[in-house]
Amino acid sequence: ALLNAARGLAEDDARAAPLGAPASSGGPVLYPDPARPNLLLWELALTEGEGPARWLAEGDVVLLASDGLFGASHARLAQEARGAGKTVHFARTKADLDLHTLRRLLGERYHRARALDALRAACIQSLAAHGLGEPPPVVFLISGHEPQELDGPLLRQALVGDVRVYERVLRPALSGFELISEREVAEIQEAYELGGLAEVVTRVQCSLETLWNAQLDVAVTGESGAGKSTFVNALRGLSDEDEGAAQTGVTETTAQPTAYPYPGYPNVTLWDLPGIGTPSFRADRYLEAVDFTRYDFFIILASERFKENHIRLARAIVEQGKRFYFVRTKVDNDLEATRRRKDPPEEEEVLEEIRRDCRERLGQAGLGDTKVFLLSSFEIEKYDFQAFEETLERELPGHKRHAFLLSLPNLSQAIIEKKRQLLHQEVWKVALVSSLVAAMPLPGLAFTCDVSILLRKLAAYRQDFGLDAASLARLAERAGKPLEVLRAEVRTVLRRSINKEVVIGLLGKATGGGLVVVNFFFHRIPIYGALASGGISFHTTHSMLSQCLEELAADSQRVLIKAFDSKV
Repeated sequence: ALLNAARGLAEDDARAAPLGAPASSGGPVLYPDPARPNLLLWELALTEGEGPARWLAEGDVVLLASDGLFGASHARLAQEARGAGKTVHFARTKADLDLHTLRRLLGERYHRARALDALRAACIQSLAAHGLGEPPPVVFLISGHEPQELDGPLLRQALVGDVRVYERVLRPALSGFELISEREVAEIQEAYELGGLAEVVTRVQCSLETLWNAQLDVAVTGESGAGKSTFVNALRGLSDEDEGAAQTGVTETTAQPTAYPYPGYPNVTLWDLPGIGTPSFRADRYLEAVDFTRYDFFIILASERFKENHIRLARAIVEQGKRFYFVRTKVDNDLEATRRRKDPPEEEEVLEEIRRDCRERLGQAGLGDTKVFLLSSFEIEKYDFQAFEETLERELPGHKRHAFLLSLPNLSQAIIEKKRQLLHQEVWKVALVSSLVAAMPLPGLAFTCDVSILLRKLAAYRQDFGLDAASLARLAERAGKPLEVLRAEVRTVLRRSINKEVVIGLLGKATGGGLVVVNFFFHRIPIYGALASGGISFHTTHSMLSQCLEELAADSQRVLIKAFDSKV
């Protein structure tokens, strides 16, 4: 009756909670509000022990109900909720039965308004007796058979007011969910109809594995001496002297296609190809010799002007149906040469002159629409690097774009922000799978989730933002800063070891996203109503992962600024 009153439903409404049904003795049972998308009520029986208290942190508002006077167990939960900063409402149910009894006993002396005042005062006094006298609690009197009578409408009004407060506070959290496509929603619903929650888990897991294991192979080629190996190292965030770096030298050092995976991302590989036009690799047989079909796209380097070998290779790549990008390297050398002039031009003038010359030469060869990027392998983040990165991001297929972005060194605030946004798109999938595949509850938590999945992802997130030990060491060497200076900017608890105890601790503290997250998934993904306590697991896990992402991204920004003593 209380659930119906709070949602403004009559007992004969098809969406009403059944009267007389025993309360759930397990996890919460969800009752959505049909008119207020952001109002969801979870019914939980008040039992002895830690049961209700374990769930307390998961609610945004606590509504305590009793069909008699409030006792010590109600007071204890109310005090814990208030201590956590939560709003607490009290409801005295079956008040209509008390009125009926009083009317029968008092006869002509019965006065409805005085009877209601006395009933409410008795409830308030019982709460005060257990230390809840200040601030004076508000008690709503609820009818067992007519939810819209007595204080039912007032209770609903109070809950709607709570929702409006939470909407103002939590509205920014909704923006990430707009990234979930209608196609994904339809696929989940289809999976549920075909095979229930097990099929949903399988589908979502396959989707995640496709993203996480997407193979991206990029060929880097050009004439001998164009700086291919140094360029490969720079894209991978390495110097030429680092362990695992491509061998560099003044002569052609690459005798055959050599794979160089990104540090920490073995599925993303840059292939350093032999120089075109060398005796071993003639241009007319070049693509066949380097196993052309292996690569997703080609980057053709030129350290000076584009020559006939570059043009012939580009045409051959197009004929085979693949993409290529021209990169004019060593522009730092060009700029340095112009600075030695008596009256040196502005830097942008020099760069525009190089671009114009490249466009003219490519246009004469029938490649006028080709994009050309001016880069320096020793200052990879400067010049046209942002345009280069954005072009690849835009033109790569979705799963390969995901792999490419995450593998990029965190050399600018723009890259860090893109990673943050990209990773937020997958959080709901990780949380959903984690909450559905686990069978046993975790110690200290009121729900189940698969910690192994969370361990894997938190470690991956730390690496994605360059905050693992190896990444910080490379950045410290690159920036010429002591490693400890950069480590001091990392404030997240994930800076140390990531283990089961850390994850359980983070889950226990996860707050702030419950109402918005549950609302979105209940109304956009119909299977949510079937999750029962899995819904609590889902939104707590989602909240924890989201908070960790925000903390890691913020730490990564601070580390970058400290490394280069400025915003990059």
